[in-house]
Amino acid sequence: MNFERHFLITGASGSFGSKLKIELESMGGKTTCPKFSRDWNYSDYSYFSESRLKDIDVLVLSHGSKKDHAMEANCTSFMKIIELYRAARMSVSKPAEVWGLGSEIEFHPAWGNKDLQIYLDSKRAYAKEAAKLYHDPSLTYRHIVPAGFTSQMGPGLISGKTAVKIALHYLKKDWKYVPVTYTGFAFLNYFRFKKLFNPLNPIN
Repeated sequence: MNFERHFLITGASGSFGSKLKIELESMGGKTTCPKFSRDWNYSDYSYFSESRLKDIDVLVLSHGSKKDHAMEANCTSFMKIIELYRAARMSVSKPAEVWGLGSEIEFHPAWGNKDLQIYLDSKRAYAKEAAKLYHDPSLTYRHIVPAGFTSQMGPGLISGKTAVKIALHYLKKDWKYVPVTYTGFAFLNYFRFKKLFNPLNPIN
């Protein structure tokens, strides 16, 4: 994979996004990093204009929330920004490419934790939409599925930097489904993600 491209990264002030920005720039990439609440919010997406997005080679969505506005943060805003990006790239010969940050919670339950259930519902809602993109031949979609890592949303067994290193290991191999795991759930989730939401192989 060629990393000497222009990346737009949301959530670049977070544990994953900030480390990804550093790594991409070290490999020759150029990054643009809009900040939530300063440049955009859930009721104002005007930052993501056609003039700004048409020159973006890869859209990386790594923002999110564990509880507050979780559905907007982890699903609705992802799809809105992707929609704007795809529309902006229609006039460009190169296909759109999107990296979306999912979660291993797409696979496992909330273990009776009500707050975690809110996060689960939002991440699974996005996973359904992400799988459609994964099977869409009109763009390249890469789904990054990490286990818990230390971030502003809580502690984890690995750091954001380690999570990024693992993700880039697979991205360098041109993988579209990117398991960032120490539990193994992301590998198991691959089969569910690829089959459950495949429009050619629907399962209720």
